[in-house]
Amino acid sequence: MTMQEQLRVLIQRNCAKLVEQIVDVGRLLAQIEESGAVSEDLIAEAQGITHQMKGAAGSIGFGEMGAAATVLDENLKDLRKRAGAISPDQLQATRRLFVTLQSIGERTTPEMSTLYNADLSQLAR
Repeated sequence: MTMQEQLRVLIQRNCAKLVEQIVDVGRLLAQIEESGAVSEDLIAEAQGITHQMKGAAGSIGFGEMGAAATVLDENLKDLRKRAGAISPDQLQATRRLFVTLQSIGERTTPEMSTLYNADLSQLAR
């Protein structure tokens, strides 16, 4: 297997992992909304996932997904600082940011990575 083929396999795995992480964040946000009470633990868990996503997406060439994950990550960080003083409007704003990330994830394919067709011989220089 060539280095380019190995990179593509890595990109495919990471793309699938990012989509799984979006599902996980959605599940956590749904739990927060369903409970009617803001759980700092659930927000922290969701924020931990978005933090991982922003780094992984950017590193593997999914800039749009990384940017959306970064915005949601910052929003969740802000919610954590507020600890129990979170209004329904703030949760709704978080949900909108999540829907944006989810939409990007649904249309993202491994081939959309900036590294998928990269000329590795040029990158090594």
